[in-house]
Amino acid sequence: VETLMDLEVPPRAKYLRLIWSELHRIHSHLLWLGLLADSFGYENLFMQLWRCREDVLDVLEQTSGGRVILGVCQVGGVKKDIGPDDLARLPKVLDVLSRRFDELLPVLLTDYTVNQRLSGIGVVTPELARTSGAVGPLAKGAGVPLDLRLTKYGAYGDLDFEPVTETAGDCLARVRVRARELYQSLDLVRQAVKKIPDSPINLKIKGNPDGETTCRVEQPRGEVFYYLKGNGTKRLDRMRVRTPTFANIPALLAVLPGCELADVPVIVLSIDPCISCTER
Repeated sequence: VETLMDLEVPPRAKYLRLIWSELHRIHSHLLWLGLLADSFGYENLFMQLWRCREDVLDVLEQTSGGRVILGVCQVGGVKKDIGPDDLARLPKVLDVLSRRFDELLPVLLTDYTVNQRLSGIGVVTPELARTSGAVGPLAKGAGVPLDLRLTKYGAYGDLDFEPVTETAGDCLARVRVRARELYQSLDLVRQAVKKIPDSPINLKIKGNPDGETTCRVEQPRGEVFYYLKGNGTKRLDRMRVRTPTFANIPALLAVLPGCELADVPVIVLSIDPCISCTER
């Protein structure tokens, strides 16, 4: 079994994929943090966080043509390039976002009400995280540094970063992981903009897929696993996707028994569930 990582991809395409991936991580975390604020009745904070998210979506639309669904990746590279003017503007947008994060995130991280509502709730221990197969902020919040970007796929091997972890394992720890990953993603995009090389953005791939292949990457919610089996025609024999929400359900089911009824929505929300992903 070979992996999709073995396919030849032009260097510039790897960096473009990384930039779009990290921008997606930012907008996904902002979406979740906004929903968390709304669940506590902090509607103004919810709107301000989503205002930041709109700025990220505007950048994605400007550079790729789409906001949430981009459709720019293809076998052998990407379909669209980011021009020099957009690359030059990107660090300025990131600086504005960083300043806004400095203003908004402390409300979630230091507010008394938020801390009382989240501390000690839905605790996932490192042992439970490992044995249940937890991924993403759920595992990182328990002190397990599970981040597929450390495998150095794509352009991640050229950049400097460390996985974000917390040790408490509770709902507040998962908030802190996502908040810190916002700054981490900003830094990764800045590094990528500085280092992005000049090269073609795609290679022509002839023929149809044959054999089996797997792919594992780090989505905002954690590891996503793809399995494909081709037969040499344009129709695949098999394709399966294991999403992060599906992987995190065992840990969620382990911490729900015995908790207060009022804490159930908060604990479920803390894994950032995507029902449509789970039903795959």
